[in-house]
Amino acid sequence: MIRLLDEFDGSGLISSHCSAQILSHLSAYGVGFDFCRFYEIVYRRRVGVICVFNGSVSVGLSEGAKNLREAKRELSEFLDFSSPSFCELPPELAPRQGFQGFEAVPRTFFEVSRADSSDGLFEPDPATVFKTVFSSEQADYGVWLTDTLRRVNLGISQLYGFESSVLTVRFILDGKAFISDVATPYEDRGKGFARELLGRVSKALADDGISAYLCADPEAAGFYRSLGYPEIGSDRAFRQRATDPKQIFKNTGERK
Repeated sequence: MIRLLDEFDGSGLISSHCSAQILSHLSAYGVGFDFCRFYEIVYRRRVGVICVFNGSVSVGLSEGAKNLREAKRELSEFLDFSSPSFCELPPELAPRQGFQGFEAVPRTFFEVSRADSSDGLFEPDPATVFKTVFSSEQADYGVWLTDTLRRVNLGISQLYGFESSVLTVRFILDGKAFISDVATPYEDRGKGFARELLGRVSKALADDGISAYLCADPEAAGFYRSLGYPEIGSDRAFRQRATDPKQIFKNTGERK
């Protein structure tokens, strides 16, 4: 069964990117918020933990997890009921055929190679980061800003810039930093700013004994391969299928 947790200390999860996402949410908010809820999948003993955060879902497996077939079935029902915009979960819990109403998004994980120097890095204004990363239709600025500032103030997240490129260190756990929201203004693309930003941030983190990694969808993976970043894993995430015809064309690359 799946049941809401009113207490959760983060222990017992198998080390993975999904588990790290869950633990970062726990560090930022704990339990008890409507927009950040934790559930356990349990059959006699805990199979895994689900975190629902602002309309997205992350699932982590527990150590010694069993009854995975039953967990898959119940997780499918949970996603059908909760209808999140995005879901990431371990391959062991992802049905081969995927989830009804969702499209699979293959993801490749890369280790971020270090530059020789971390010079030139600065902390950009959050408004600049948001404007660079998102269009007004892709995210709610108020929600993003509130969450980002909370994480930065708690030392969970960090914002970095180099020239006009920006990125977010979303969290650091067990000596590994997850980098997200790497972006460069359209007019400055092709100048190598993002490459330098990534390498210099990785160097700054490595000086503190931390390795950096990121994940990319198929559209972006080629860029990181061109930089020679080592591939360290892959999985499938799931996002809601578009129902707006314009969005369907956008996602599939089809043209009217």
